[in-house]
Amino acid sequence: MTTPRTTAPVPLRTGERLALALAREEMMQDYHRWETDPATVVGFGARWPVSWEVFRARFHSGHTTTHYQLFEVVTADGGTPVGTTSLNVDQSVNTAEFTVVIAPEQRGRGYAAEATALTLDWAFTIASLSAVWLEVLAPHTAAVHAYLKAGFRIAGRLRSAALWHGKRVDKLLLDCVPDDLAEKR
Repeated sequence: MTTPRTTAPVPLRTGERLALALAREEMMQDYHRWETDPATVVGFGARWPVSWEVFRARFHSGHTTTHYQLFEVVTADGGTPVGTTSLNVDQSVNTAEFTVVIAPEQRGRGYAAEATALTLDWAFTIASLSAVWLEVLAPHTAAVHAYLKAGFRIAGRLRSAALWHGKRVDKLLLDCVPDDLAEKR
């Protein structure tokens, strides 16, 4: 009987407290747990969590394409996993949709803003994308604040386009282009 090999996170970009690393297969169950946390489900504007089978299939199929990158977010000083970010690239227009998930036990520490900033840095300096965008529910003020702090700007609003705890709410569209980050520096 062989023991599954555990790999250490491979840092790709390091910030003050966090680093982006390659997503690891042995972390799949943790990633799934983070995404199925009720607060994450509500934050995504979803009604149901994704099943393990669907998540596993998505994880495996996503890692075999050139247009999707899942990053593991880890602490810079010890490599402790704290969340994930992803870029889903539309190659025809050289832009990507961004998502972030912070582990429930790691929330409230300001990690989302730094993880977002590190991913935007990767998107523009390594992946050479023209723009990165996201959708966020208007009442999710902590997420909106983190995205704005990292460099996103509000690009539009879809009125009553989502549900938040059973109530109709607006969905905000945010985007970021390389010049937005240059202005922050």
